[in-house]
Amino acid sequence: MPSDDARRPSPLRTPSALHRQLPQLVDKLPALGLGRWPTAVRRLDALSEQLGVELWVKSDDASSRDYGGNKVRKLELLLAAARKRGARRLLTVGGIGSNQVLATAIHGARALGLPTRAVVVPQPATQKVLANLERIRRLGVDLIPCKRRAAAPAVLWAEGRQEDTYTIGPGGSSPLGSLGYVAAGLELGEQVRAGELPPPDEVVLPLGSGGTAAGLWLGLAAAELSTRLVCVRVVERALCNGWLLRLLARRCRSLLERHGVSLPPSGELEVVHEQAGPSYGTPTPAAEAACQLAARQGSMALETTYSGKAFAALIARAEGGKRAPGPAKRVLFWNTHSSAPTIEPTENATLSGLDPRIASWI
Repeated sequence: MPSDDARRPSPLRTPSALHRQLPQLVDKLPALGLGRWPTAVRRLDALSEQLGVELWVKSDDASSRDYGGNKVRKLELLLAAARKRGARRLLTVGGIGSNQVLATAIHGARALGLPTRAVVVPQPATQKVLANLERIRRLGVDLIPCKRRAAAPAVLWAEGRQEDTYTIGPGGSSPLGSLGYVAAGLELGEQVRAGELPPPDEVVLPLGSGGTAAGLWLGLAAAELSTRLVCVRVVERALCNGWLLRLLARRCRSLLERHGVSLPPSGELEVVHEQAGPSYGTPTPAAEAACQLAARQGSMALETTYSGKAFAALIARAEGGKRAPGPAKRVLFWNTHSSAPTIEPTENATLSGLDPRIASWI
């Protein structure tokens, strides 16, 4: 069961741009009010000067005081669906220190009072991962170890057969969850029209399970922004690539069409593969350097699994653009990492009472 500090009333409903601009979806595709919208945009002056591009950031890291990042927009819709279905528990999947598992546990407990179970797979035990794992355990999440990542979908399916369980797949990246980032694209369009920032030439973000990128690709088109979306792959190519990303976007588009909403064709999409590193979650020198630069010059806290690799790609593109014709002049970095306060992991607390199979992965 969730710990006492996780039991808290659901926050007041704050409509996303999806429901503000498409009110006919409020009852058909409801959402909980988990986040603080819109998330801020700001120009990064020092980094702009250093990299030779006009650089902006979209701060989804601050999407929630409880636990921010890109999971919040997806969970607003997914948890609303769980409530509508009458679920009594949540089931999700991720690495041992998964942002998805932690976000689901926090927001599922605080918004709905539901406990979370999670199928977990090995990942490199960075300080960030260990901090997440310790917090996940404090929240009372029931961890189901699965040593082989390829077997995780089958384990998730088997564990989710109970009628009172609502299953949330990897990263919350279903067509329904991806609608959270259709809302994000519409939100960015509102900010451009309000004069908070000029239209960006490129948006750069990490590509993991694909829902953030697929939804945002559709959302940029819905907002009538002719902005190239640059997705920096951080997982194995077989798990997410351009083909799978476009497939998810088509499924998300079809979901909207079934509810009477048609979107214009999407714009340019590019998948960058060079920053992934040898395996998921393995820090790379480029990601570590990008995190340090972002903290020093941009007051941004990134991490090496997702946001650091995406920012490393942005740096490489900016530096390459100084020598090549036609570079993007105005770039928006979409910060998907949660900046909510975390905890410092302690070895004894992290390993004490942990399933020996999971402990052997650390």
